[in-house]
Amino acid sequence: MVSLRFPWLWMILGWLLVAGVCVGSLLPGTSLPSFHVQDKVLHAGSYFLLMIWFAGLYERKRHIFIAAVLALLGLGLDALQSGVSTRSFDLLDVAANTGGILVGWIVSVSLLEGWCQRVERSLFA
Repeated sequence: MVSLRFPWLWMILGWLLVAGVCVGSLLPGTSLPSFHVQDKVLHAGSYFLLMIWFAGLYERKRHIFIAAVLALLGLGLDALQSGVSTRSFDLLDVAANTGGILVGWIVSVSLLEGWCQRVERSLFA
């Protein structure tokens, strides 16, 4: 993990994001708030956010591991959807998740590396 003043806070917020993605993936679609965004964009955006978040907490050498874990999370959640009566497994959802992870990885490395540290410095300088 990168050097942060409040690493526990960043991790709690990150795991809340993961929990939100898990809940949103497994609850019946009618139980969720309606987002006026195409389904695949929502998938890609969710995993993009997770990749950006966790890449900000860890050194660049850990980013491939983070990307792999997030891809497995997306695949696993989609597989679990086949056991929910109102959901189904969709390879296009898995592809959208993976696309969001890849774009998040590129943005993390090229533009946002160290963003958590910069936020802490600006808030608690």
